[in-house]
Amino acid sequence: MKKIFLFFLLFLAFFALAGCDNPENDAKGTITVIVVNYEKEEVFNGEISFREGDTLLGLLQEHEEIQMGGREESYGFYITTICDINAEDYPGTFWQINVNGLSSLVGISDIPLKDKDEIKFSLINW
Repeated sequence: MKKIFLFFLLFLAFFALAGCDNPENDAKGTITVIVVNYEKEEVFNGEISFREGDTLLGLLQEHEEIQMGGREESYGFYITTICDINAEDYPGTFWQINVNGLSSLVGISDIPLKDKDEIKFSLINW
């Protein structure tokens, strides 16, 4: 009985781990980035090309109009500024990230670059 139970646990663990693969970047492509300010106005909407080795964070920090700023925290990169809009100027706000219309479950450093994705940053209240 113990062998069957152990086999079942190993079988379950295998499928659980197989479903947790880390999505990788596409080799190259284009993403659409949208930035919405506190007043719910679109301040940036454009396409950004990427290639192998790029990261979303790196692209947005180096982008001439977006110039994402922030700081490394124990849990990852904390976004403070996008398009010269500083979340710290609006008490109780943060930059929400949506990928293809869904709230991101990971931080900016862990979002893979996938061709044709839409990534939206909105300054919202806690």
